[in-house]
Amino acid sequence: MLDKERKPKKLGDILVERGVITPYELEKTLELQKDIKRPLGEILVQMGYCAWDDIIRVLAEQYEIEACIGEVNINEEFSKSFPRDILNELRVIPIDERDGKIFLGIDSIYDIPVIKRRLKFRMGKEVEFCLMAPSTFEAIYNNVLHGISAATFSEKMGEITIQEQPTEIQEDQEIALEAETPVVKLVSNIVNHAIELEASDVHIEPQRKNVIVRYRVDGILRRITEYPRNLHAAVVSRIKILSGLDIVERRLPQDGKFFVKKDEEQYDLRVSTMPSVNGEKVVMRILKVSSSKKKLEDLGYSAYNYERIQKLIEHPYGIILVTGPTGSGKSTTLVAMINSLNSEDVNIVTAEDPVEYTVEGITQCQVNTEIGLTFAKYLRSFLRQDPDIIMVGEIRDKETAQLAVEASLTGHLVLSTLHTNTAAGAVDRLVNMGIEPSLISASLVGIMGQRLVRKVCQKCKTETEFPTKILEKARKYFPNMNPVQYVGKGCQECNNTGYKGRTAVAEVLMINDELRRLIQKGAAASEIERIARQHGMVTMFQDGLYKVLNGETTVEEILATVGEEEE
Repeated sequence: MLDKERKPKKLGDILVERGVITPYELEKTLELQKDIKRPLGEILVQMGYCAWDDIIRVLAEQYEIEACIGEVNINEEFSKSFPRDILNELRVIPIDERDGKIFLGIDSIYDIPVIKRRLKFRMGKEVEFCLMAPSTFEAIYNNVLHGISAATFSEKMGEITIQEQPTEIQEDQEIALEAETPVVKLVSNIVNHAIELEASDVHIEPQRKNVIVRYRVDGILRRITEYPRNLHAAVVSRIKILSGLDIVERRLPQDGKFFVKKDEEQYDLRVSTMPSVNGEKVVMRILKVSSSKKKLEDLGYSAYNYERIQKLIEHPYGIILVTGPTGSGKSTTLVAMINSLNSEDVNIVTAEDPVEYTVEGITQCQVNTEIGLTFAKYLRSFLRQDPDIIMVGEIRDKETAQLAVEASLTGHLVLSTLHTNTAAGAVDRLVNMGIEPSLISASLVGIMGQRLVRKVCQKCKTETEFPTKILEKARKYFPNMNPVQYVGKGCQECNNTGYKGRTAVAEVLMINDELRRLIQKGAAASEIERIARQHGMVTMFQDGLYKVLNGETTVEEILATVGEEEE
């Protein structure tokens, strides 16, 4: 380490001396640092004045440690045996153990003294450090922490066949279709990894110096890898060609889709591109085709709520609404309802934006607002198509809501979604859109509110005490159930997160005569909810609490997703 009597030169001064940055650039960065209070190196990189490699080399030299630039060779056996609590607490990457010394990867020199003291006390061994760029560190750390192999991302290629949409290709674009090009391998690798980890979305995000790839797994975004910025244009072009998009158009957002086959399973990938200051961002939504066959009993509803939903969809006419924020499983629930109702003796038509799941035996229509093909326009046409059941992807405006009400009052069962926080809040939302309370009360038969929560990993779950802060509520709502909860310790199956998969927590509000009178009078959502609870509605919080006691999820997950219920 450094001689304490020798005062080291400042990072900025060394970078100026070596010609990496100019004195003017250093001056501007120091001025900015006074305002945003971030490390100098981080600001220099964000401003585009230098690369992380330049910063790492200087800092490693200053603190007499190794600079890790390029590929990092990790001893997998040592990495897996390293104590997980230390890994989480100190945020280090276990690289290797040689000659009685532990070699660790870090992304900050400020943590060195604490890490040395902690490991000397805990493991009784000397520590050597390898300094990494934050982006490199984050990618490797997540891989090690979540149990994904730390091998170089581009080396881990599985068998995957990508089916292209037919599109016209110019001569200078043909390179993007060559099976052995690095860009094709990279795109295939990104898609393949996402499917292996059961991700729902892939985010490809260009930064100033590189491009970050993140997956959403069980509702949580995880940073997986990154690749050089100079490859990004080719990667986006490759994805656009697969999706049938215009590769020349970079100024406007575009939407498309393609599909892949892996392990005899087909996956549809819905692609969205959007221009940003650093280049085009790409998001790919992954939909498993076999999921389009799911029925209500496959979605994990509690027995009580499942029974109530079944009663709702048995109505011959009226409106059934599914509410919740984006990503709460509303579309999946609608498809499950349609599958439960689908038979040869009923005519089902849907208007969706976009069509996510293709269901055999029904007529599905894609909304296209650019040519005026809206939900409302489809609804008008549907009424001339002799339908029994109509599904509208989302009620977004007064016109669509009005037509949905009219359709339900003329003998059709209408299924749709609405963005509200609670089931009772859907009534207020419709009133705010301009629908008469008398029409709402006459047409509504039921409202479902739902959220998705992560499920405890069944392989590593262990019993633990129930949190005291809501123990009283657990005993009040479920006096006959043992107040314990299960949490996942973390294992290979769940990538050391303790969670594997997601399930729905729901509240099912069934409209009865008393509630119809309240709606006609313009009652507040809180009053509607109070009366609905008196008539047997279980709130999302209560449903979540039941699933905690049943060993399906955790209190922490319920509080984070639904929030604690007020008395």
